[in-house]
Amino acid sequence: MLVVGLTVVVPIAFAFSLPLYSKIVRGNRGAIASYAILGSVITLVLSVLVAKEVYYSSGPLVYVFGKWVAPVGIVYEVDLLSAVIASVTAFLMFMIALYSYHYLKHEGGIEWYYTLFMGLEAGLIGVFYTGDAFNLFVMIEVTSIAAYGLVMFYRSRGDSVVAGLKYAIIGATATTVYFLAVVFIYATVGTLNMADIAAKLHGIPFAVSEVYYHNFAMATGIALILATWAFLVKAAIFPNHFWLPEAHPAAPTPISAVLSGLVVNVGVYSLLRFYVTIFRAPLDVGTARILNILSNMLILLGAFSAIFAAVMMNVQKDIKRLIAYSTIVHMGYITAAIGVGTRLSVEASLYHIINHAMSKALMFLAAGVFIQMVGSRRIDDLAGIAKSAPITAFSFAVSTFSLVGIPPMNVFYSKLLLYGAYIEYNIALALVLVLSSIVALIAYVRVLYKMLFEGPKGEPKNEDKLMAAVCLVLALVILITGVMAPVIYQKIISVASAQAMNYQSYIDAIRGLIQKFF
Repeated sequence: MLVVGLTVVVPIAFAFSLPLYSKIVRGNRGAIASYAILGSVITLVLSVLVAKEVYYSSGPLVYVFGKWVAPVGIVYEVDLLSAVIASVTAFLMFMIALYSYHYLKHEGGIEWYYTLFMGLEAGLIGVFYTGDAFNLFVMIEVTSIAAYGLVMFYRSRGDSVVAGLKYAIIGATATTVYFLAVVFIYATVGTLNMADIAAKLHGIPFAVSEVYYHNFAMATGIALILATWAFLVKAAIFPNHFWLPEAHPAAPTPISAVLSGLVVNVGVYSLLRFYVTIFRAPLDVGTARILNILSNMLILLGAFSAIFAAVMMNVQKDIKRLIAYSTIVHMGYITAAIGVGTRLSVEASLYHIINHAMSKALMFLAAGVFIQMVGSRRIDDLAGIAKSAPITAFSFAVSTFSLVGIPPMNVFYSKLLLYGAYIEYNIALALVLVLSSIVALIAYVRVLYKMLFEGPKGEPKNEDKLMAAVCLVLALVILITGVMAPVIYQKIISVASAQAMNYQSYIDAIRGLIQKFF
């Protein structure tokens, strides 16, 4: 289906044409920003069209690149899981693009900022849409390279360059490890198509490719171990979390929102696709044993990440570092749920990915308004800021209450699903969720108290109206989606999770395409 391919091609086209366009308009800031925002709008519309088509389709949509049919060629295979996450991503990227125009109004080189920004969006949607293990590597690299550049946007600042280089080194290491996993996969099953890999794991016949390695369980197990480590780095799960708190303070605040709300989703989405679809039970005994060990590891690392990061939130003096550790808390919840692997836990992980993305993006964008008003990231310097920025303060409070899990905010419902999935598995895991939420709440209350009740330390600048408006829109979206949570869960989340767990449907979509081709 052409619209699937266009959804990735459009932001790439805008990214590559932006530097030339900036020369044509002679560096006009408004024209450059408008061009990038237009690209985000078109991408958003296309992603919604794809999601609508998938929703009413009997199975995943398949788009073939260059007329090379799978498993020989690269394809995009979009089910409702990937379509929903991509649509939320496109919506948030559009809102962040709007916000960025005023946030960077005094900065030079915005044509390069938006070039990398659109490249990052193309990479993110490519990750969610791809049905090929090697193309996943390519799209992760596209996303990562754009993110490295954006973290180092303030290239005259030492902390920005150092943080960006640290991020680049650990990120490049992770993608290299994933590439080794891809090598093991191809050497074992003779294919990189995800549906074909799933077919080989489940003993389902597939055209063209064949299994080469005699010790199938060992080879696929090594590949899954390597891929899992790489995805845990991208998701900022302990002990591979350290790049996230370093990158956030150094990056422009809109990019902090992208990193915490969207880029970390690359890791958890990839875990979902591998653990829930490709390596879905039933498997042979050896592969199933390895999968069980790794699933338990995900649960332990996710639980420890949540507790550790919640404690670290309480010792932070930088508002952006505090929010960064909050991201690690929530990525821990999602990772543990993926490790549990039940129908309820898959629903909870998908729903929490979406809800966290919206709430965390809003929290960073609201913090960005405060930072520009007072010229500092220190929490103590934000004292009394709510009186000077009532709209942004309201939006920040909404994001805070949402992330804590207070009804009727959206995150309350995904946390409720997480609690149900955890308690089915082990009551200790449910206690981790409750305890880490309470510890995180203490950190959030400390920030809100300073903003609302302490006296201001100076005279802040005026609240930026456009940036505040973006925050308000996101706050209203969070409230509306919270009120509509039962409908969203029943009509979208439950259906998307069922599709993701149906490996047979994922395989049949490609097999049907091959039969038509031949």
